[in-house]
Amino acid sequence: MLSKQGLLADQPAINPARPHAARPPHYPAKAKNVLVIFCAGACSQLETWDYKPELIKHDGKPLKNGPPVTFQGPAGNLARPQYEFRPYGQTGKMCSDMVPHLASMADDYAFIHSLTSKSNTHGPAENFISTGFTLDGFPSMGAWITYALGSENENLPAFVAIPDPRGIPQSSVNNWGPGFLPAVFQGTAFNSKQPIQNLQPPKSIANKTDVAARDLLKLLNDQHLKRNPEDTNLSARIASYELAARMQLSVPEISDLSTEPQH
Repeated sequence: MLSKQGLLADQPAINPARPHAARPPHYPAKAKNVLVIFCAGACSQLETWDYKPELIKHDGKPLKNGPPVTFQGPAGNLARPQYEFRPYGQTGKMCSDMVPHLASMADDYAFIHSLTSKSNTHGPAENFISTGFTLDGFPSMGAWITYALGSENENLPAFVAIPDPRGIPQSSVNNWGPGFLPAVFQGTAFNSKQPIQNLQPPKSIANKTDVAARDLLKLLNDQHLKRNPEDTNLSARIASYELAARMQLSVPEISDLSTEPQH
């Protein structure tokens, strides 16, 4: 019944040879891209956007009916934010003086203060914000979006992750992993020194040799695919090789941030 009423969406039709081909959304969309900035271990929301006048009022007092001991040890007293809050913009949104430039654009943001988490431990909480589950093994937001919509650009990865160069989050690649979806929908990690690892062959391999090796590999893969057309993993692998070849030309240009405007 749910299927007939359209309450359960059909799985997107995905061509294994072109897994990232653009697919129409269920509803007309305005957004062209999805950008998620997740700052693991960043400053508390109580020091930026989440104004708590009662917390300021009860500064230095113990939490009423709170646990005497927490996971981190004995419970301490309540502590007010270290920066003052004041209204910003036409909406009068209360923001911290810690972020005055961002606060000056408060009218352009959509603040969601109703979110809660099932864990306050870094690893499971990072899983939760990226996948919706505290346990491992579930697709990240980017993997779901890529699986559902694909990409309009077939010369670049459909889903890119830019980890902090000082170290990846505690939940590691779960933040951009495919979970139980096909591996082709996982994020491609970028970095500033080498935008995509292993994209270019070693300097010891001549370009002519590299092209000949790829041509031979494609010939063998195509022959095997004709004998085994049901092998979707091989189709996806062939598509990934073709994408890598196109990225060798497109990635150097788009990863050159020197051409970006200064904001």
